[in-house]
Amino acid sequence: MRVCGVELIGNEAIIAIMQLDKGLYDVPVVRANKFNLVDGINTVPLKKFQADFKQLMTDYKVDTVVIKQRAQKGKFAGSPLSFKIEGALQLLPDVNVHVLSSTYIKEGLSGAQNQPTAVELGLKKFQEQAMLTAFGYLEQQSS
Repeated sequence: MRVCGVELIGNEAIIAIMQLDKGLYDVPVVRANKFNLVDGINTVPLKKFQADFKQLMTDYKVDTVVIKQRAQKGKFAGSPLSFKIEGALQLLPDVNVHVLSSTYIKEGLSGAQNQPTAVELGLKKFQEQAMLTAFGYLEQQSS
């Protein structure tokens, strides 16, 4: 099973792709580690963002996309643009997309024998939360 973890911050979708195969985790090298939505008002940039993301999922044979849920209200609420990006990802045709709560991710991480860091897996530090989202989901699915 190959999963793409996504953390949405502002106008960016930060991603980390992770695979679980026969009990072993693999993090493939991919051509992009984040996607930017340069114009959140017009339709053309949003469709391009969506098409580029879909193409990456197709190219790397990703089965499931898991998005880390953000608060809708309060001090730590996600930006309106991040919710627009989330909607665009959820509406991708032929892609299985889930929005995961922090509680669900933490439960998966707590059951793991070892919790790797993004840098240990060859990812950038800013991909940490996206990687943990994918890792927590895979741990929940394998238990």
